[in-house]
Amino acid sequence: MAGRPNLRQVPARPRRVLGIVRVSKERDGMVSPELQVTAITDYCASVGHHLAGIVEGIDESGSQRKSSWWRRLDDAVASVESGEYDGIVVWKYSRTARHRMKWAVALDRVESAGGVLESATEQFDTTTSAGRFARGMVAEMNAFEAERIGEVWKESHERRIRNGRPHTGKARFGYTYDLTEKLHKPHPEQAPILADLYRRYVAGESIGTLVQWLNRHGWRTARGGSWADDTLRKQLDTGFAAGLFTYHGDYYPGAHEALIDPDLWQAYKDARVARRKVPPRTERSPYLLSGLVRCARCGSVMVAYRETPRATKYDNRRGKAYPTPGVRLSWRCKRCPELGKGPTGYVASHLVETQLLEHLSALAASVEADSIEKVVVDARQTLLEVELDRLTREGAKLQEALIRLAVSNAENPLPPAIYAQSKDDIESRARDVAAAIEAAGATVRRSSKQPAHTAASLLAEWDDLPIEGRREVLRSLIDCVLVRTGRDLFAVVVEWPEARR
Repeated sequence: MAGRPNLRQVPARPRRVLGIVRVSKERDGMVSPELQVTAITDYCASVGHHLAGIVEGIDESGSQRKSSWWRRLDDAVASVESGEYDGIVVWKYSRTARHRMKWAVALDRVESAGGVLESATEQFDTTTSAGRFARGMVAEMNAFEAERIGEVWKESHERRIRNGRPHTGKARFGYTYDLTEKLHKPHPEQAPILADLYRRYVAGESIGTLVQWLNRHGWRTARGGSWADDTLRKQLDTGFAAGLFTYHGDYYPGAHEALIDPDLWQAYKDARVARRKVPPRTERSPYLLSGLVRCARCGSVMVAYRETPRATKYDNRRGKAYPTPGVRLSWRCKRCPELGKGPTGYVASHLVETQLLEHLSALAASVEADSIEKVVVDARQTLLEVELDRLTREGAKLQEALIRLAVSNAENPLPPAIYAQSKDDIESRARDVAAAIEAAGATVRRSSKQPAHTAASLLAEWDDLPIEGRREVLRSLIDCVLVRTGRDLFAVVVEWPEARR
């Protein structure tokens, strides 16, 4: 006599289920969202489920550790835990996740809440151990397939990097992509613009000014959108115009044609490092000495203050009214009262700028003593280069120490805590040395310029340079302008630090 079929109890009401549709970035299977929705709808109708909603994830990976899909999946699972839905239905289990941990956690949360996670095309009797084992094998195969695809992509990316090509052929401003040669080539109109952006930034123009110029003249990003500060910074920081490309944060030499030379690229990097210490509002400021004027009493940066006085002022001694000058600009210190250094100090901007021009003129006049200056500059340059060489050797020794530690641990394993601590100590010292090497290199490049010649050139081009350009050159000559204020607005003494030698 044949055994009775394994019949399941019909629920009192249809299960309210949530359909999940996902198309991954890898486009595996090329099954469109519409086909997945159709399969889920037909399955729910056949088993008596009520399909109450659909969650879609388009171009979202179900295997990468960082993916926007995980937030959607977490929300779907939470809706089952809250009782809003009785389960989740997918086209295939791989649409839920191909990540082992994410899949296991999602499944456990759904079933712990009394819900179900079912597939429209991979149906197993999960009430039996054999059915659960089969579902687990499918999940493991999904994870294996995701890892295999990842290894293929990684190998492909590494091969492109060895050949001097970025891991993708995406559009880049300043270049066109030749599909035949699989190579980026300079765009006839955009390439000169991109190269000029580097020159203008090094000359002192702010990112904000350059962004406004690009948008005002109708230049669009590689994706056809408007420029923003962050967009332009990322574009310039890639170094693609210098014949480089980035992969996982590291620079690699590219096979494409460079638009700028290495010296301009290095000058751009130096300018970026210097401006990171300057607030963005200072970089975009319309005032010549923004960020440079400091209070000699408390050391704080003074802020610009624009005053628009009344049109007329009454003179009691003369018994008549007379017109007052227009908008006046002054530099004020707001920190002195807070620090107990006295009342708010302020000084008229034109007085500081007068001292500035006198200082530059005196510095430029020393060009006549060129031979003496050259000896001083050359001597300091030699000392800096010696220090840079020492730091480079120290960095190389630390890298060798890391290698020796790894080899020693492989041959005679150390306690994990000791090995981790030793490795962290060496890597921390290596990072400090690397930062010191970068700073010393920038100092060497900066010191190779003779301040007197720079000051003379600045004065000669003063009227032609924009405010940003003048301010950038001034930063290479002076650290700051110390202003000592008194009770009277005009009783001021401007103290200049010694020019960098």
